[in-house]
Amino acid sequence: MDRRAFVRWAIAAAAAAAALGGPGRAPARSRWWSSLVFGVFENHGFDEVAGLTSHRRLAREGTVLARYFAVAHPSGPNYRAMISGATWGNRETIDTFHPSVGSEAAAQAPPIPTHVYHLAGEIPRKHNPFADLHAPRTVARRGLDAFRGDLAGAMPSTALLYVGWDDRNNMHDGSPALADRNLTTLLDALAASSWFAQPDGEGRYPAFFFCYDEDDGGGGNRVFAALWGRGVRRGVVSQTPYTHYSFCRTVTDNWGLAPLGGAAGAAPIQDAWL
Repeated sequence: MDRRAFVRWAIAAAAAAAALGGPGRAPARSRWWSSLVFGVFENHGFDEVAGLTSHRRLAREGTVLARYFAVAHPSGPNYRAMISGATWGNRETIDTFHPSVGSEAAAQAPPIPTHVYHLAGEIPRKHNPFADLHAPRTVARRGLDAFRGDLAGAMPSTALLYVGWDDRNNMHDGSPALADRNLTTLLDALAASSWFAQPDGEGRYPAFFFCYDEDDGGGGNRVFAALWGRGVRRGVVSQTPYTHYSFCRTVTDNWGLAPLGGAAGAAPIQDAWL
């Protein structure tokens, strides 16, 4: 669907909702988390990275998904699968609108905003599926200080937050040690945030999801993935098989959105929650 087709679809959907006498959907209600922060590192298999300090912290304080698999090679299709339930081909970027968790969240009443934070350098478009799929973004900021500032007072109670790094800082081109420090810094920022520790009216907390886009091509595409936050079980290693489609299904299920693409056939991640 190109941009003009999307505009026509949006106008028709709004008209249909008005004809029915009000919004087409009830306000979204959280199932497992109030807000979701998620970030992705690059091109390493589970066994290569599980011993990193930040990853051991996620294992100690959260739930590791020990049988989590990427769905394709190269990077771009995996990122698109995570937020849209489809790879949309095998190119690194497609730069075309397709429905995603971002567009579905924005269509809620009230809308669920999407924030994108470039924590170090510029997230390449092939690693930024919200830009690649033309998803609505309420906020796009650069730098760790901007992220910390929003955590300190400008973050909405319900939001979808995508955080990322340039290729030197996300293990694509740089060292595992540098990426490890970057993830530790992010975890520290979230842990120090009153926003991340504040439940919503139903007792749901923000959560953090972390994974790799794909492995290095030699391990069956099994990658490290984990959930972390006050509503997540601590010290748990899940042996349930999951994929990027499972992540997409978990996001839509959390807010009562319609499943997207191939994610409709995937089970949500359910064994990580308190």
